[in-house]
Amino acid sequence: MTGLPFIVCIDILQQLSSDLPMIEDSSRFTLRQVSCFVAACEEGGVGAAATRLHLAQATVSAAIADLERTLAVPLLVRGPRQRAVPTPVGRDLLPEARAVLDAAASLGERSAELRGTVAGELPVGFLVTVAPVAAPRVFTAFESRWPEAQAVLRTGDQETLFDWLRTSEIDLAVTYDLGLDDAVRFEALATYPPYALFGAGHRLVRRRSVTLAELAAEPLILLDMPLSREYFLSLFKDAGVEPWIARRGGDPELVRSLVAHGYGYTLANALPRATQAVDGTPLRAVAVRGPVTAPRIGIARRAGVEPTRTAAAFAEACAAVLGEAGAASAR
Repeated sequence: MTGLPFIVCIDILQQLSSDLPMIEDSSRFTLRQVSCFVAACEEGGVGAAATRLHLAQATVSAAIADLERTLAVPLLVRGPRQRAVPTPVGRDLLPEARAVLDAAASLGERSAELRGTVAGELPVGFLVTVAPVAAPRVFTAFESRWPEAQAVLRTGDQETLFDWLRTSEIDLAVTYDLGLDDAVRFEALATYPPYALFGAGHRLVRRRSVTLAELAAEPLILLDMPLSREYFLSLFKDAGVEPWIARRGGDPELVRSLVAHGYGYTLANALPRATQAVDGTPLRAVAVRGPVTAPRIGIARRAGVEPTRTAAAFAEACAAVLGEAGAASAR
């Protein structure tokens, strides 16, 4: 995480407020107040900000009000149901408020470096389909090596993860190399080929492998998530066949449950060791045979931003657990 020096950020806030009513000593605002203001702007309201920060709504509201009094400007326009949007002044001050938080985080990171340790909270994102398979093992490897550090998990689809990277809500994401652009820097760790997932009674379950042409005649329960959806459909397109999409689902566990109960099959890449639905109904995985595109799993970061020491240590844990050897042992 990068940012301006803390004292420079204070000067910026003072300069931006110079044409407004005289403010109190700006050094009297707190990082919690600034965090609450930034979270309310990014989440669209006080209630959502409170959830994100694990604080009471009244605490967040009071912190923002105190910051407004300190700066002598209105920062938010409150609406019903704890909704809020930044005022014009609030929009102008938001980048500098973020810079203040970045500078404070850099200060903590630098102090950890001077102590020779990795410490503090690290917000990380995992693709929702990858998290159950990978996150616990990566967290264990990371936090056992660095007990003063804690990874804070957020899960989402590919588009959501990239949005969080762009807004610095997470330091890195563990996901596939799908939908990458110049704003994202990706470090590949392993290749995860696709497989078909069947209920235990499906007629193809005893096969060692199946082709996409064979699957096209079967009812597909499509995982309907951004970029995941496009990837799975592209496999059929490249094979020159049209899938029979019987149902769609945006929840990976729901899709697995429908498959386990005989509604069709699905495609996936991250294969858990215990293959069953959440209710315990068994599932069977069969490799997809033929020339198919296999996505790479790895670490995505915002381009142009150097990782902190803590983020670099977490990436090392990911490489150890999810690298080619670790990925093979998990499947």
